[in-house]
Amino acid sequence: MMKTTIVTDAHGNMVGSHALSKKRRDTEARVSFSSKHKLHMVEVEDDMAKIIDADEFQRRLVKHIPKQ
Repeated sequence: MMKTTIVTDAHGNMVGSHALSKKRRDTEARVSFSSKHKLHMVEVEDDMAKIIDADEFQRRLVKHIPKQ
């Protein structure tokens, strides 16, 4: 499993995602969004990192958004 952050807007619609697969040296990437957005830290399948079709990626990722 791989840790991913899913970003949703005030209506629960996905607006983006971020995955950090490796920490290099002592550097770690972080993202920030409007206070109206929610960040959901979730575990997704490892093969998600290999998906190149944007529609398929979004369909699979949306399934991991917690129900409001």
